[in-house]
Amino acid sequence: MGHGNTSKYPWGPDDVCPGGLILPILDERLWPINVRVVVYLFTLLYFLLGISIVADVFMTAIDKITSHTKKVYLAKELSPNGSDVSLRPDQPEVIEVRIWNPTIANLTLMALGTSSPEILLSIIETVFHHFEARKLGPNIIVGSAAFNLLIITSLCTLSLGLNEKRRIHDLKVFLVIGAFSFFAYIWLLLIIEVISPNVIELWEAAATFLLFPILMFFAYATDQNWCRKSTEHNTHQLDLDLDQSETKKQLILNNGKIDKENLIKFVKNVKKYSGITDADAAKLAATKLIDSTHRGAMWYRIGAVRRFTGGKQIEPVLEDHLRQVYDVIKKNGENGYDALNNKPPTFSQHDETKYAIIEFHAPTIAVKENIGKFPVTIWRHGNLNTKATVRVDSINGTAKEGEDFVKVKEVVEFKENEEEKEIFIEILDDNKFELDEEFFLRLSVIHHKEIMVKLGCISIMEVTIIDNDEPGIISFGKRGLLVKESTGFVEVPIVRTHGSDSEVSVKWKTIDESAISGRDYIGGEGEIIFKDKEVAKILRIEIINDMCPEKDECFEIKLFDTTGGAKIGNVNRIAITISSDDDFDSVVDRLMLLTNINIHALELHRQTWAEQIKTAMTVNGGDLTNATTLTYVLHFFSFFWKVIFAFIPPTAVFSGWLRFFTSLVLIGIMATIIGDLATIFGCLIGLDDAVTAITIVALGMSLPDILGACMVTRAETHADEAMIHIAGSIAVKVLMGVGLPWFIAALYHYLHGNLFEIPSTRIGFNVLLYSVMAILAVTVLMVRRNVEFFGKAELGGPTKGRYITVAILISLWVIYLSLTCFQTF
Repeated sequence: MGHGNTSKYPWGPDDVCPGGLILPILDERLWPINVRVVVYLFTLLYFLLGISIVADVFMTAIDKITSHTKKVYLAKELSPNGSDVSLRPDQPEVIEVRIWNPTIANLTLMALGTSSPEILLSIIETVFHHFEARKLGPNIIVGSAAFNLLIITSLCTLSLGLNEKRRIHDLKVFLVIGAFSFFAYIWLLLIIEVISPNVIELWEAAATFLLFPILMFFAYATDQNWCRKSTEHNTHQLDLDLDQSETKKQLILNNGKIDKENLIKFVKNVKKYSGITDADAAKLAATKLIDSTHRGAMWYRIGAVRRFTGGKQIEPVLEDHLRQVYDVIKKNGENGYDALNNKPPTFSQHDETKYAIIEFHAPTIAVKENIGKFPVTIWRHGNLNTKATVRVDSINGTAKEGEDFVKVKEVVEFKENEEEKEIFIEILDDNKFELDEEFFLRLSVIHHKEIMVKLGCISIMEVTIIDNDEPGIISFGKRGLLVKESTGFVEVPIVRTHGSDSEVSVKWKTIDESAISGRDYIGGEGEIIFKDKEVAKILRIEIINDMCPEKDECFEIKLFDTTGGAKIGNVNRIAITISSDDDFDSVVDRLMLLTNINIHALELHRQTWAEQIKTAMTVNGGDLTNATTLTYVLHFFSFFWKVIFAFIPPTAVFSGWLRFFTSLVLIGIMATIIGDLATIFGCLIGLDDAVTAITIVALGMSLPDILGACMVTRAETHADEAMIHIAGSIAVKVLMGVGLPWFIAALYHYLHGNLFEIPSTRIGFNVLLYSVMAILAVTVLMVRRNVEFFGKAELGGPTKGRYITVAILISLWVIYLSLTCFQTF
C-alpha cells in the first residue's frame, strides 16, 4: 500500500502507520482502530474548513495588493476620427488605473491564492522528507486539476437557469493558458518516463519551473494583442478614456468616490417608487454600485467561503420590497419606471407589435379582512394574436401566507385575442383586531421559444388588508413637499384611507403663492379617479427651471368635490416648496454618507484589528437581520478558525503585504497538518496516499472553488472568469506545485552528488491519464461552442445539451478515478 511501519514515537513499540511531520502529538497506539479513524476523519475535515478560511484571508491581501492604482494625467484628446491630437486648454484630467494587469494578476497572485494550499503542501512535503519525491503533494495537484476541469465545469453548467448560457469571450487567452497547462502535464510525462526515466535531472526541473514565467509572458502578450498590428494613434490613451466613461456609468468618480450628480439622478428615479426612504435609496445605490463593478473569480470564491462559514457576506442583501424595486431597475435600465404607481412602460413600436405585454390592472389595492375571495385583474396589450402564459406568485409583507392570506402560485394563460384574465385571492379572517397589513403579488414570464411575452410596468401589486368596507377618506399623503428646482417635476401622493369600496373620485387644483403657474411650474386643475380597491395615486406636477438665482418659492394644491360617497380628509391642502440646489446639499451629503456606509459594510477586508475580531466573532459579520438558522450553525463550527485568523494583520498594514506573508505561513502550517492527517487516515482505512490525495483531500480543498465558480458563472455575462480561472489554476498548480519542489530537490541532490529519483509508477500513470481526460474534456467544450444543439456556448445552454455534456464530463471523472485507484492496488 505504500505505507511503511516506521514510527515517529520516541517511546514504545512501532505503530501500524508512520507518523507525519507534525502528527501525531498524542500516544494513540492503544486506541481502537475505529476510534482513530473517526477522530482523524473529522479532524481532517475540520482542518480543511480552517484552511479555506485562512485562504480567504490570504486572498483579501491579494485583492488589496492588486487593487493598487496610479494617477494618469490625460493632457491630450483624440479627435472623432482618431487621427488628430489636440491639446486641451483647461487643466489635465486625472484618472486612476490599476497597476496590475488583470491577466498577470490572475495567473500570479490570484491563481496562487486559490492554489496555495496544494502548492505549499507539495513543497513542504518534499523539503521536510529529505528532499525525496512523495506521493501526496503531486497527486493532490493532479487530482484537483482533474476535479476542477471535469467536475467544476459540470457544476457551472448545471448552475445556470433554463436556456441560460455562458460563452468564453476572450477565447485566445483561454486557449493559450489551456495549451500551456496541457503542455506542462505532457512535459511531466516526458521527463518522468522518456527523457530520463525515474530520474529528474536539474535542467529538467529548472525547465519545468521556468515554464511558469513563460506562461505569464505569452498570456500577457495575447491579452495585449502584440501579434496584431495596429495603426491607431495613442491606443493606451483611448483605453483610458473608455475606462473613464465606464467608471462614470458606475456612479464612481475617477478617484473612487461617489459622484454626487449621478447619485442624485439615481435617487430621484428610485424615489418614484412608493415607500422608499433615504436609507432605502442609499442601500439601493450601494447595491447598484457593487453589482455594476466587475468582479473576478477570486471575489466570488471569497464570498463562497464566507457563505459556508457563516461569515460576513460580500453581496448586498435587500428586503423583499427593495429587491422587487431593484429587479425592476436592473431589468429596465437605470431610469427604470414607476411600477407601483401605474406609469406606462416605455416600449418601442416593435415591442408593442411583437410582444404580448402583460401586467396588473392597478399597482395597489385594499380589501377588507372578511372579504374571503376576491378577483384581481391581469390585462394584456401589444400583440394579441398569440397565446401568452405568466405566473403569479405571492410575496410576504407584514401579512404572512397561511396566517393572513392563502399562498398564491398560479399559472395564467391568455388565449388568442384575450385581453383580460382574473385570478381569485383568498383572505383569511382570524377574528382578532389587527392593524392594516399588506402583501404583494408578482408576475413572472414563463418562457416558451415560440411565444414572445414581456411584463408591463405594473408587474408587482401591493394588496392591503383592512377591517372595513367604507368608500374611504381621501387626502394628501403629506402636508408639504420640498422639491429641487432642477428636478423637473414633483410627485404628490394622494391616499385613500379607512375604506376602499367602489369607484370614487376627487378634484384638485393648484393655487399660486410666491410660485406662479406658467413661470415656476405648470399648474391647473383636474380629477383623480380611484377604482374599486385602489388606495393610492400620484399627481405629477411639472417644475420649470428658469436657471436664475432666487429665493424659495411656494404653491399649494387643494382637494375638493369628491364622488361615490368618499370624504375629504384633514390634509386637503399640500404646500410645495421649490428650493434652489444649494438647499439640497445636506440631504445629498446624508445620502452619500449612507451609501458609503453600505458599501463599506460589504468590503472584503477591514482596516483595523478591532474590526476584524468583531466581524469574526459575530454571526454573519454582525448582520443579524439577514442571518438564518443555518448561518448560526455554520458560524458555530467555524468560530474557532475565524477568531484565530482575525489576529492576522489587516490590509492597512504595509499595503496588505504583511497580511500576505503572514497568512501564507499559516497556510503552510495548516497544509502540513492536513498532509499528516490525510496520510495517517488513508493508512488506517487501507488507502494509498495517491487515492487519498485525489479523493478526500482534492475534494476538500476544491470546495470553495466549486461554490465560487458557480457564483461567478451565474453573475457574469461571459464564461471567461470561470473557465480562464480554472485553466489558470491548473497551470499554476502543476508548474509551481510540482516544478518548484522538484527543482529544489533536484538542486539539493545535484549539490550532494546524487540523483533525484522518482519512481514512474507513482505519478507518471496519473499524469498520462489526466492528459487524456483533459484532451477529451476540451474537445467537448469546443464542440459545444460550435454546435447549435449545445447552445453554441461552453456553459449552460439547452437542457438536453447540458445534461449530455455533464454526463460526459462526470463519466470521464469516474473513469479517471477508477483507473487511478486500480493502478495503486
